[in-house]
Amino acid sequence: MNSAQLPKWSRRLLRLFIHGEYLEEIEGDLEEVFYDDLEVYSVKEARRKYSFGVLKLFRVSLLKNLKWIYKLGLIISIMRTLKIAFRNLIKFKTHSAINLVGLSLGLAIGGLILLYVTDELSFDDFHTNGDRIYKVVTTSPEGGMETNAHPIGYQLRTKYPEVESVLYTRWASPSFKINYEGKRYDHKVYYASEEFFHIFSFPLKSGDPKTALKDPYSIVITEALEETYFDGSALGQAITLRDSVNFTVTGVVEDLPKNSHIQFEMLMSFSTFPDFRWFSYTDGWGNFDVRNYILLKEGEDSEEFQAKISNIYDENVGDWLDEMGMKFTTTLMPLKEVYLGDVFWNGFGPNSSGKRVKTVTIIAAFLLILACINYINLSTARSAYRAKEVGMKKVVGSSRGSIIAQFMTESFLLTMISLIFGMLLIMITLPFFNDLMSKSYTLSSFLTPSFTSGILVLVFAITFLSGYYPALVISGLRPLNALSGKLDKAYQGLNLRKTLITFQFFISSGLVLSTLLVINQLAYMQTQDLGFDKEQVLVINATDLPKSTTRKVLKNELEALVGVHKVTHTNALPGRPGWQGQWAYPGKQEGEQVDTEYMAIDENYIEALGLKIVAGRNFETSRPSELKDGLIINESCVIAMGWENSENAIGKRIVSPSGTPEGNVIGVVKDYHGLGLQEQIWPKAMDYTGDTYGRYYAVKYDAKQTYDLIKGIEKTWSSTFGDYSLEYFFLDEDFDRQYREENQLAQVLSIFAIIIIIVSAIGLFGLISFVALSRTKEVGIRKTLGASIGQIVFILSKEFVLLVILGNFMAVPLTWYFGNQWLNDFAYHTRIDPTIFIITIAATVVIAFLTVSIQTMKTARMNPVKALRYE
Repeated sequence: MNSAQLPKWSRRLLRLFIHGEYLEEIEGDLEEVFYDDLEVYSVKEARRKYSFGVLKLFRVSLLKNLKWIYKLGLIISIMRTLKIAFRNLIKFKTHSAINLVGLSLGLAIGGLILLYVTDELSFDDFHTNGDRIYKVVTTSPEGGMETNAHPIGYQLRTKYPEVESVLYTRWASPSFKINYEGKRYDHKVYYASEEFFHIFSFPLKSGDPKTALKDPYSIVITEALEETYFDGSALGQAITLRDSVNFTVTGVVEDLPKNSHIQFEMLMSFSTFPDFRWFSYTDGWGNFDVRNYILLKEGEDSEEFQAKISNIYDENVGDWLDEMGMKFTTTLMPLKEVYLGDVFWNGFGPNSSGKRVKTVTIIAAFLLILACINYINLSTARSAYRAKEVGMKKVVGSSRGSIIAQFMTESFLLTMISLIFGMLLIMITLPFFNDLMSKSYTLSSFLTPSFTSGILVLVFAITFLSGYYPALVISGLRPLNALSGKLDKAYQGLNLRKTLITFQFFISSGLVLSTLLVINQLAYMQTQDLGFDKEQVLVINATDLPKSTTRKVLKNELEALVGVHKVTHTNALPGRPGWQGQWAYPGKQEGEQVDTEYMAIDENYIEALGLKIVAGRNFETSRPSELKDGLIINESCVIAMGWENSENAIGKRIVSPSGTPEGNVIGVVKDYHGLGLQEQIWPKAMDYTGDTYGRYYAVKYDAKQTYDLIKGIEKTWSSTFGDYSLEYFFLDEDFDRQYREENQLAQVLSIFAIIIIIVSAIGLFGLISFVALSRTKEVGIRKTLGASIGQIVFILSKEFVLLVILGNFMAVPLTWYFGNQWLNDFAYHTRIDPTIFIITIAATVVIAFLTVSIQTMKTARMNPVKALRYE
């Protein structure tokens, strides 16, 4: 064998870079060639040839540990695609700007609504056993209530093995204020039985969750209260409520999540409750003032259990209820439905409306769809201008897939740029959105996994919805047709664009009509005569004041103030009803009961609130027997009792199992809308018990004396109840809360309607700019033949205006149908005014015509010579 050695540096180089999979074979081949060369060439020449052979093997596919080269190539390819996409966006500036505005608005609104919806749907998600927790409510043919009779929870606890745990809870009197350093502090306080921490997953910072609410006069407070009153160490300490009632702190719960339908600051043990008010687990079928939650055992079927418990009332007191003319059913409400329930009020914290969540979600989805439609319309419209580009790519070998990828990249790039602008819009409008939706979101609210994952889904959905169809159409062009510019209607997408434009204005007009409908109903409710006078009435909240003769002293001193016309002491005001659902009967307790609102008033109530007596008389202090046994009722109560008319009701007697209301009718007042026009007017029974049950002092005053009046009230309050804080409000402002939901809906719809009209209009503008451009030569010929500018504008615009009118006509019957359905939810409502259809059609047609005219006018004014030369 020849003793010549292989060049070492070449061999090292080979082993350093060549992938191990190929090294042995390559080394062998090179070595074999080297020794063959030695037989022909000199050693030096053979070594040179060997080294040159090694260098020739530096191919990407043979190198080791350099897979990133492939990735680099991929990145370069993506960057190239993005560069081309960016250039195309710049090339079609108007098209890109229109899509950018539409998608930015859509993503901004979509992002805000996504945040709102994910937040609303997240309520009560944190409970470990959430899928087994149910709120027990009492339903009836008239609707029902969120509370139950006393024994319902006990029945569920003792007679149904499917139930693992039953919670009793109840609101506590507002008089349970904390006494701290000589002052009283108001907090959210409820009674709760010991099962509370077994059913719900509120972690205790300190204390035993099994016994924290077991013994009487035990109390659990929140971490925030512990810091405020106990400097961070409350367990075992005493706390005084209601001036003299001492509780022992047996637990400190971590501050509650905001997305909980249960919100409290203190929980008193339910075993304390019977010391303050009558309660029985086995009696009290007529006392509906406790709430129950249950935890079903694992594996139990809630539907089967629901069927099993529905008739608890009938099984226990059916005869009594039949005699009373009542029908109740025990119903389970899943935990997730408590917060968003539209039927039952949540007396344990906040609640929202599932209907509102659905409404804003649907509208936001429509807005995003309309923005995508703009993109599709404009992309297919400009397909004629990009046909040659596509044709050239196909001629040089580009596949259809690569062309689709190119157009999808453009869509993705535009969506991402829109997302940036959309997020800026969100940051700018967030304070306004918080006011509108009564929320307190911050920028950190957008950093949750649910929001970020949702927005990513939104981005990819928009990219696909807006980009895929145009990409599919344009990439399908035949090279010959594409290069010659001869596109048939299918590729031009004319029919599709007409359909989408009609759909856009169908949605826009429908939303405008809905907005006008809501505004009309709101105006109707705000302008109707409510039957009482809420102006110049200042209300002092006296809920916490002790029941003493000092209340009478306060009333007398208020009446003596300058500018005061009347002062009434009562438990019920418009917007703040008295005791609703009190059973009453005409004459004797038989037949169907009348659910009444019991109101405790005095001799000034009728006059202070401007009510009108239509029969009989008001309470008079000179008639003590009527003060003791008299009642004033409203017209609805007259009808409900079956007395036909107000005159017939005078002298009739009303009885009640609870004694409230009970007495002889001495007067009838005209019906008034104490809860606004959404609700039917309840039968009302007014008793002369203002000093006994009164919670408010309503002061009718002279508007010119407002400042002096408030100063006088503060001075009077200080001299009578100075150790209690003074709380007052104006009745008109307080009553307007009744219309908060409708006001909010009107504002939301108005904003969405404006945005959707803008998006539709700019989309139409962009589309007509392409259409007008494609018909430039036609315009030149028409002008040469003598057509006027007006005629050309009419020819170019009529097709789009007709589509807008068609969209309107499609929206009218649907709005009429669903509008009437919505209005029927109000006890008193306006009728759908036909003029709102005329106004909407006229407004959208004018907007569309003006939008189209801007571009068609520009085309119509072109020099015919230039127009004829245009290609």
